[in-house]
Amino acid sequence: MTSNRGSFAGVRTGELALERTDAGLAVLTISGEHDLSTAPNLRRRLATLLDEGTPTIVDLSPATFIDSSILGVILDGRRRAAEAQLGFAVLHANGANAVDRVLEVTGLRAELPVHARREAAASAASVNSGKPVP
Repeated sequence: MTSNRGSFAGVRTGELALERTDAGLAVLTISGEHDLSTAPNLRRRLATLLDEGTPTIVDLSPATFIDSSILGVILDGRRRAAEAQLGFAVLHANGANAVDRVLEVTGLRAELPVHARREAAASAASVNSGKPVP
């Protein structure tokens, strides 16, 4: 597992951690607070995974805050994955209420869709990519 920590003007921002599963999926976990200052790093990490042809799960469960720039990166990642016929799923299992509210208010919980269980997200990412579900 790898992670990145960032800071912006001395304020500690959230982290990104990457896990590669035995099933060939990448799980990119977003923890802490993420906003416009961390969006470029998230965009780069997602682009790398998608350019590799790796079905990806974005796990928002440990995130405490995300803003519209992060939602834009996730939506762009989903679009790129669909164009490349790669699996892509979003997970938010028992995460922060602030993140849950953003997903509900924007309507993205249903649009993405956002899965409440890792197994469901893995299944969706596997099915979408044409890879068999483990």
